[in-house]
Amino acid sequence: MTDRKIEESKKKTDEGRAFLMKQDYRRARQAFDEAIRLDSQNALALSGKANALFGLEDIEKAVKTIEKALELDPNNEEILDNYGAYLYNLSKFKEALGVAQRLVDMKPDSAEYLYKLGTVYDAMDEVDNAADAFNKSLAIEPKDLHVLKDLAELYEKHKKLEEAIEVFKKAASAAPDQSYFLDCQGQIYGRLDKYEEALSAFEAALKINPGDDYAANGRAATLARIGREDEALAAFDELIKKDPGSAFSWDGKAFVLKRLGRVEEAKAAQAEATRIWRAEESNSPSIFNN
Repeated sequence: MTDRKIEESKKKTDEGRAFLMKQDYRRARQAFDEAIRLDSQNALALSGKANALFGLEDIEKAVKTIEKALELDPNNEEILDNYGAYLYNLSKFKEALGVAQRLVDMKPDSAEYLYKLGTVYDAMDEVDNAADAFNKSLAIEPKDLHVLKDLAELYEKHKKLEEAIEVFKKAASAAPDQSYFLDCQGQIYGRLDKYEEALSAFEAALKINPGDDYAANGRAATLARIGREDEALAAFDELIKKDPGSAFSWDGKAFVLKRLGRVEEAKAAQAEATRIWRAEESNSPSIFNN
């Protein structure tokens, strides 16, 4: 193997990486094949070829190819990281966990690797281990929105609602220009029957993003829950004016009208919500106890 061929192989590897960035997997594979022809010991070219094969949905060959790359360079973080991603995407979580833990052992101060370890634990429904990994990641990068979001959703999924709210608050503080994390707080406060807190969260979201329909619907629904029916009805009417095809808004309006004793109008609004759900082939039930 001449130095010239090794250098040419590296250039072809870089060329293949550029094609990968463009999601041109066919040409990426061709470049990596040429790199491997020039230098059969080029582990990064093998790993790149595996990525191209994965993009081309030739999954079985992709896994075999990256395993060959690992045989050549078993401690290469990039290759291990890619291998772990393949295993995760194939739902081979036990094997993915081993790779993720190995990466953390290699670089224990990596917020990224701790986060990925947490995502594998999350997929395995190991909530305490997942939360521990996410929190360790946040100790290094406390404002990482991806980690904050996944940790909050982990807590919510496992009905640890108070913990979820606290994490969503941290996310909202880290991203004060995003209404999403306030929307999430409002939704969870509602589940906890903390309607005043829910209303505050939805109204704060709307200050950031007046076009946030989720927050607007949440606000209207919360107003109905706390007995401010006239305001709730006005809010739902405004939402219906904006989007006449919103079954949720019609459903909310029906709930409010029924509480106001306007039974026939409530029936008509509920019928419209049901019509929209059926047209959308949706089985979405009413969130209100009409």
